[in-house]
Amino acid sequence: MASLRRCAFALALLLCVSFVHAQTHVSDLKTINPTFTTIDVPGAGETFVQGINTAGNMVGNYAATLQSPAHGFPSVNGVFSYLDYPGAYDTFTNGINDSGTIVGYAEFSGGTTALGFFCDGVSYTTFHPGNNSGTYALAIDNAGDAAGGSGSLGETIGFELRGNHFKSLSPPGSYVYVYATAINNLGEVVGWTATSVENGFAYKNGKYQTISVSGANDTEAHGVNDGGVIVGWYLMGSSVYGFAVMKGKYVSFGYPGAAGTLPSGINASGQIVGSYTFDFSTYHGFVTSPITAEDFG
Repeated sequence: MASLRRCAFALALLLCVSFVHAQTHVSDLKTINPTFTTIDVPGAGETFVQGINTAGNMVGNYAATLQSPAHGFPSVNGVFSYLDYPGAYDTFTNGINDSGTIVGYAEFSGGTTALGFFCDGVSYTTFHPGNNSGTYALAIDNAGDAAGGSGSLGETIGFELRGNHFKSLSPPGSYVYVYATAINNLGEVVGWTATSVENGFAYKNGKYQTISVSGANDTEAHGVNDGGVIVGWYLMGSSVYGFAVMKGKYVSFGYPGAAGTLPSGINASGQIVGSYTFDFSTYHGFVTSPITAEDFG
């Protein structure tokens, strides 16, 4: 399961949703062409960039192979450092705010239990809602609020952590998996749900909205900035493409020649981070040039 989550929770989970829809058909998508810069951890076989803050500092995960233990990394001013939670089998670092606080989770016993954590780059503060066996912390805002998913390996529900208070997040309907994957500074949360297919969702002011590329096999939302730009990926046939949506207008993009482009975050200036692959066995991280409101015109 750890290797699946390392691949953006893997393209194997699926879902069907029945609430307010904001969709664009694949054939209607405008294609944009941001500039991609590859981010590879030196010496790693696999690199996944998961989050980026306003300053352009990034966090993510690296491993020798998809089946090897995962390690976390921050990249600050272009300099890598490395994080491993004490005693953990896997360490995933998934978000970084403008103060440099990192959020992530540590897995133990090959993925049977997981703890969420905050890290200042040296020390860890852990959190764990209720008696759930797994806490998968995926995002952080500038106030130090976190978002993610919690539950067992067979079923999860999304959560939002503000102060010491956990709030469950789950769009209307019945799902096997719900993950909240991003949170901005205005209280908007995005994520995805899964049963037989996958769809993204956005949550703000007590209301849920579907984020879904109509005509795609699956859609996952993974990032949102304060401008309300949501990014993620969609599966079409055997290929995975990145998308961004702003005020109901969707655009599509992909790393040149890649079979899979999997965005995982976006910062205030519109830089997108994520991973790309040519063969779904080796992954490289990326950061793009900023996308702007003009890209949706």
